[in-house]
Amino acid sequence: MTDSELILGVIKRERRAFDLFYERYAQIIFNLCVRILRDEGEAQDVLQEIFVQIWRDASRFDASRASVKTWLFTIARSRALDRYRSRKAVTSRYEEQNTGEIQQIPGKEDLQGLSMMQQYVRKALAQLSREQRIVLELSYYEGLTQDEIAARLNEPLGTIKSRIRSALMKLRALYSGEETNAET
Repeated sequence: MTDSELILGVIKRERRAFDLFYERYAQIIFNLCVRILRDEGEAQDVLQEIFVQIWRDASRFDASRASVKTWLFTIARSRALDRYRSRKAVTSRYEEQNTGEIQQIPGKEDLQGLSMMQQYVRKALAQLSREQRIVLELSYYEGLTQDEIAARLNEPLGTIKSRIRSALMKLRALYSGEETNAET
């Protein structure tokens, strides 16, 4: 079944379609969450929240705006970054109140068995310029805002916005099999 067929099944509340959708994407989304959160336990919690949201909000999917994969990854990234920022805020408040150090559980850096999606993403990112790749990694993997990226790289905000936009346009063109001149 295609992703579109699966999401239509989920919209109709077909349990089998949801199960197949979960089987297809759970590992990939889990790996993304681990990469952002650096904690497998939290990544499992967020993974569950993501698929509950998919079940609940599948009818909000709009094929004219994005592919099923793009929609899913947007939800996953947002949920993982929300959890990361929430954890960061709690940790910061705790550190202000206590003079002792907080012991954090280290996440696994090396996940066994790269998925096909991860390989695809790496190949696509390798086709971007170094500057484009850096801004996307800071945005998607570290959760930085465009303002924060500009400050970290000591570059004008407009330059950062242009790089992100051209990088995303190039990735979209690569995904759809088109050629592009979106270099910045």
